[in-house]
Amino acid sequence: MKNDRNQFIHQTTKAALITTVALALMLPGGLAAADASYSSQGIVVSASAGLGAAAATADPDKAKVTQEQAVAKLRELFPALKDAKISNAQIGTGNSYPVNPNQLVWSIQWEYQIGSAGYGFSSEVDAITGDVISTYLYFPFMQADNYYPPKVSRAEALEKARSFIAVAAPSLKNSELELEENTWMNESALFGPVQYSFSFMLLTNGLPSPSDSIRVTVDGNGNIIQFNKSSFGLEYPSAKPAVSKEQAEKKFKEGFDIGLYYTPVYKKGVVDSWVLGWRAQEEALYAIDAQTGKRIDYEGKEAAATPVVYEAIPAGKEVFQPVNTGKELTVEEAVKRVKQVATIPVNRKLVWQTLSTNYQNSKQKVWSLAWSDTAEAAFSGMPGRTYAEVNATTGEVIQFQVEQYAYPADSKTTQPIAAGTKKLSQADAKKQAIQLINRLYNGAGSNLKLAEHGGTWSVLPEGKGYRYQFLRYFDGIPVSNSTVSIELDSYGRLRTYTNYGYSDFALITKQPAPVVTKAEALQKYLSTYILKLQYSLIGGTYGASAYVEPKIKLVYAPQQADMSKPYEVVNAQTGNWVSVYEMYGQVNTSANAVDVKGHAAEQQLTELLKYGVITPDADGKVYPDQEITVGEWLNFIAKASTPYYTQYSNMQDRKTIAGVSTDSPYYDAVNFAVSRSWLDKDAVIKPEDKLTREELAVLVSSFLKYSKIAAFLGNDNTVTSFSDSASITNKGAVALVVRLGLLQGENGKFNPQQHITKAQAASILMKLVELQGKTDQPIGQQ
Repeated sequence: MKNDRNQFIHQTTKAALITTVALALMLPGGLAAADASYSSQGIVVSASAGLGAAAATADPDKAKVTQEQAVAKLRELFPALKDAKISNAQIGTGNSYPVNPNQLVWSIQWEYQIGSAGYGFSSEVDAITGDVISTYLYFPFMQADNYYPPKVSRAEALEKARSFIAVAAPSLKNSELELEENTWMNESALFGPVQYSFSFMLLTNGLPSPSDSIRVTVDGNGNIIQFNKSSFGLEYPSAKPAVSKEQAEKKFKEGFDIGLYYTPVYKKGVVDSWVLGWRAQEEALYAIDAQTGKRIDYEGKEAAATPVVYEAIPAGKEVFQPVNTGKELTVEEAVKRVKQVATIPVNRKLVWQTLSTNYQNSKQKVWSLAWSDTAEAAFSGMPGRTYAEVNATTGEVIQFQVEQYAYPADSKTTQPIAAGTKKLSQADAKKQAIQLINRLYNGAGSNLKLAEHGGTWSVLPEGKGYRYQFLRYFDGIPVSNSTVSIELDSYGRLRTYTNYGYSDFALITKQPAPVVTKAEALQKYLSTYILKLQYSLIGGTYGASAYVEPKIKLVYAPQQADMSKPYEVVNAQTGNWVSVYEMYGQVNTSANAVDVKGHAAEQQLTELLKYGVITPDADGKVYPDQEITVGEWLNFIAKASTPYYTQYSNMQDRKTIAGVSTDSPYYDAVNFAVSRSWLDKDAVIKPEDKLTREELAVLVSSFLKYSKIAAFLGNDNTVTSFSDSASITNKGAVALVVRLGLLQGENGKFNPQQHITKAQAASILMKLVELQGKTDQPIGQQ
């Protein structure tokens, strides 16, 4: 969604998103069968309701498209399904969330058999309009032969996508589609099957609605392998605004505000550093209601006229005391820590405990604990379950949910109340929350402030309890996107606690007073945003207090003028823009470098720039004639195979591998190469050493999985004919790369100790890319 990319996601918004995802994960994979069902030719056909809080009952009699017609259309559009069998067919409101009340859907489950291996796929077809809603073809259909270049270009793939939509969704007109241009993302790797993904917003009354969209994926042969049409079937208001764009822009500029924050800078998916910078306040990026001219928050409510006030937290009588034994907590000690601050519902027993690495910090261990009413806490049946996470080193509770599978505000669970216990007033609940945060959070009084929204913001609906947010501070300056949240029931007992903070606060260093003034930074920000009149989906998720019913509003949505840029903040010292997130597959949008044009390897270098394998420095240079290291080569082939490969090593325990320590800048590349068997885990390499021609030959042999063939070629005349053959240790590897045309001799010599430049590496890498489809096994793949 275009308008969502430029919004700075804060903890409250992320909490709503996490809750929605969690709900989606815990819902049954298929549709719930209704009472009436029958079997036809071995296929189960049933009327069913869809997912969501307000699922409607399907009426099969309203269907205008039969099951046979739906199946025939799918087989025609996706020829790969001609040999697939139908294992299940259901008619209902579909699996969309929120549920589209005006939609009747055929849900088709497919089975595809290859030898003893079976594969499953799913499709949905609108039973009223005949539009295909979704089809996803996975393995083995997405394992097309690897080759380069692809048979169809991106432009040709786009035309195929448009033509496909016209047949798959005939209820739509081409004029009702608006292509989203995400040129800042590179979705394909140089090695492996090529895929082009296109996303279209559907236009209603001539205006886009990011919530209604179509996504199509086309492979390098021009085949459609994925299709998804999302529509919530909600009522659209008039496209005629009561507020002019000029009035909205005036409102936006007058209410736009920025603040000084310490903001994390992400590299390779983890916090790499922190910058003291000016950042847009959350309320500043709220959409403006095109009918009322008021700012509205993510739940569709009118934004408060007064800003949030951050109050200091008074020290409590009881404060968190970290464990200082130097040993990891036992499970019993972790459980005790939880029970010191929270009450586990009666009759729930500890049924699950595991000690694992904190995904935010690979050096930190966390106890994950679950209490359940049943002997086994499985997703099927949704038993009552309480969940907690505890830092195994310090004893700090990181997360607590009294009801893991239900949002607290909607929970029907009741706990015994001690005689004489009274419900808390709003003032008393605030005191209780402050007492709890002192006991839960290490140094709460000096590191946190309470976000006071005013009014009854903290009161949950129907008097079910209270909610509070605390913002982290460093050196008296707020930490961007870093909140701690607490929810209490009406008697003051802890319902939820979320402390997903950054584990790398140690990287923050005190910065000098800002050189760039707020006024100067504000001007830079105002020039980067524009307002766009569009429809916007409000709700459909669990907000901070309860489920928000989905609805469509006509709004003026702020978005970046340059949509190719990722989210940035203004450095308070230099005034320069700093990119905060290094996205998966993010590439230099121009795919150019100032020192490439006219170079002998210009074509190869440009292609590597395009795919993000190499990137220019701050001055736009790549230094093509600079000699590279062993580690740089491994990084090149890893990126060419999997652009986001560094995420793999971030999700596992990091330890020295192939003789390379975790603090090496080449660790991720070496680790990935070992995981792909391009390197032996017991080998000892020096990634910082300059790469020689002979070393490159050995690395290419293992990259191609041709090490045994290389050994066979040890006495091949291709290498023995070189006059410097005696100085070549790995003759077979050299013979292999010469025979494949990747490296050549010069004046009768191979020059095994000569170093490889970046331009030479680019030429060799592109020759490898062009070998795809000409070898007996995929290149650069698992």
